[in-house]
Amino acid sequence: MTCRETRPFGLAGCVLAAVVVLLAAVLAAVPATAHAQVGIAPGTVCSLEVEKCPVEGQGFHLAQVASMDESGRLVAVSALADAVADTGIDPAAFDEATDAQTLTSAASSYAGYVASASGSFGTKDATATGGRASFGGLEPGMYLLAADPATADGSTYVALPNLVIVPRVDGSTYATDCTVDAKFEVRPQQTARNRVTKLWQSDRASERPESVQVAIYDGDELYREVTLDATNNWTFSWDGEGSWFVREKDVPAGYTCSVLMASTSADADEAGLAGLPQASSARAGVDFAITNKGLSYGPKPAPKTGDATSPLLPVALLCAGGVLLLLGIAGRRREKDRA
Repeated sequence: MTCRETRPFGLAGCVLAAVVVLLAAVLAAVPATAHAQVGIAPGTVCSLEVEKCPVEGQGFHLAQVASMDESGRLVAVSALADAVADTGIDPAAFDEATDAQTLTSAASSYAGYVASASGSFGTKDATATGGRASFGGLEPGMYLLAADPATADGSTYVALPNLVIVPRVDGSTYATDCTVDAKFEVRPQQTARNRVTKLWQSDRASERPESVQVAIYDGDELYREVTLDATNNWTFSWDGEGSWFVREKDVPAGYTCSVLMASTSADADEAGLAGLPQASSARAGVDFAITNKGLSYGPKPAPKTGDATSPLLPVALLCAGGVLLLLGIAGRRREKDRA
C-alpha cells in the first residue's frame, strides 16, 4: 500500500481515536457530575428565623414533613405517608430550585394531614417578639410553617401555610442559619365567612362516589366533619376566625387529592377561587377547593431519560458531531488523492 493511500486514512484514524477517547471520558464523567450533591455533615443542626411578623405575641408553628439525607435529598417522614399517597405530592421531588407556587400548593395540601396528627410531626412552637419568631435545634429537612391568626389595630392577619427547606443549599455549600419572611393576608376585623368545595377533574361523573367526608381543623383541633354531596352542591360554609385547614378523609380509590387555599376579600366581588361560584356573603374569609383528580384519564408523565441540565452533555454531542465532520473531510481527501 502506498504512502499516498495510507496517509489520509492514518490522519483521520488518529483524530478519530483521540476524539473517541475524549468522548468516552466525558460520558463517563456525566453520571458522577450530574448527580453530585453537597454533603450534609452528620449531626448538622439548623435554625430558622421568621421575619416581618406583624403582631406581637403571635404564635407560629413548625412541623417537619421531610428529612434530608447527607446528599441533600428530601425524604418524607413516616407520618406524611398518607398525604403522599392521597395527593401524589412527594417531598423527594422538591429542592431549593422548586418554585414558590409549587411549594405553596403542596403546603395547602399537606396542612390538613399535619393538623390531624400534629403530634406525629415533631411540631415546634415560637412566639413573635420584636417582629421575629425563632426556631432552633432543627434537623435538616423540609418544614411546614403555619401561624395563628392575630388581630391588631382593627385588622386581622391570616397566614397561609408555607414549606421551608433547611439548610439552604447553594452549589457545594449550605447555610444552617436560615430566614424567611412571614406572609399574611390582611383584612378588616370582622366575622369571617369560610367555605370548602369539592371539585372533580379528569374522571367520569358515573364513577364518582355519592359523597365525601371532609374534616375541618382550627389549628390542630378538629372543628367538625362534614359530608359533601350533590344535595349541598359539594360545598359547606361556616363562620368564624381561625387557623383553618381541611383534609378529605378516605380519598376514593383511583383518585389523587389536592387542596387549594385562598383568602377572600370583603372589598372584592368575591368570586372565591377560580372556577367556584360566587359566595353568598361579602365578608372576608378562607376558601378551600379540594380537587379529586382521576388517575385513569390524566396525562401520563413523560419518562425520565437522564439529566438534561448537565453541562457535559452538550460537550459530548459536540464531540460526536466533530467525529462525523472529520470522517467526511477524510473521505473527501481520499477521493481527491485517488483522482
